[in-house]
Amino acid sequence: MSFDLSKFTKDIGVETTATLSGEAYPLEKWSPQSCGAMDMQIKANGEWWHNGSEIKRDKLILLFSKVLCVEEGVHCLKTPVEKIEIEVEDAAFMVVDYQLDGDQLKLVTNIGDVVVVSKDYPLTLDDEKLYLGLWRGLKAKVNRNVYYDLVELALSQGGEEDNALWLTTEGERYCLGQLS
Repeated sequence: MSFDLSKFTKDIGVETTATLSGEAYPLEKWSPQSCGAMDMQIKANGEWWHNGSEIKRDKLILLFSKVLCVEEGVHCLKTPVEKIEIEVEDAAFMVVDYQLDGDQLKLVTNIGDVVVVSKDYPLTLDDEKLYLGLWRGLKAKVNRNVYYDLVELALSQGGEEDNALWLTTEGERYCLGQLS
């Protein structure tokens, strides 16, 4: 018998029209036992690997991304019946593009989520890398091209202050780094 994702979704009472991967399933309501670790890695460049081979099927990566979370500092895939630890080298996802919509800054992840930078989904600077905070303790690393575009945007806003560069979106300020 094969796994039927649409039946599973209907059985647990979840809308399949979630706008963000983090809204797909109610992971916070599930309390399965840990099944240990799986030989699965998300590389620093955003590639997903299993048993030494890269996962090339985008739909499979998207499915895994919907059940990915961080619990007690550990990345895991979680379903109603099992929780499996996986390794994440840096961030689970990558920010690969951006959109400006008035005062809103929308960042696009490598799995296709469009996330509005806000108090709920903030930008943070860690060890000179820029990250977007996501749902369930996850984060997305802003890739270099998008970072440079955000720097240009911050400069156009006059965001140079106190030897740092600040980007403002929806009334919130985010530090993009120190100025030399």
